[in-house]
Amino acid sequence: MTIPAPNRRLPNASRARTIAVLGAIVWPSFVAAAIATMVCFAIFDPVDLADVSWPQFLISRQLGYAIGFFMFWFCTLASSAFTALLLFDPKKGVATQSDFADLP
Repeated sequence: MTIPAPNRRLPNASRARTIAVLGAIVWPSFVAAAIATMVCFAIFDPVDLADVSWPQFLISRQLGYAIGFFMFWFCTLASSAFTALLLFDPKKGVATQSDFADLP
């Protein structure tokens, strides 16, 4: 005997679309944050930045890299999420590639 799924679960197609949209937001923001971290810390040393920013705290180089990465990831994640929000069409549910076919 199988137990029916609770009503709060999304149908398979809707759940797959939600996962695809989340992946389209999270993955590019992760890659952009990784690139921004590499570029930033190729120029600036995190220990020197910590001495200028928070001289009262002792921050290691690895902690500085981690803080920088998550800061960049948060910024790029917010940017990607805002873009997805602007593309969202409440009547259709989501934006599709065909919505942009007539753009120059």
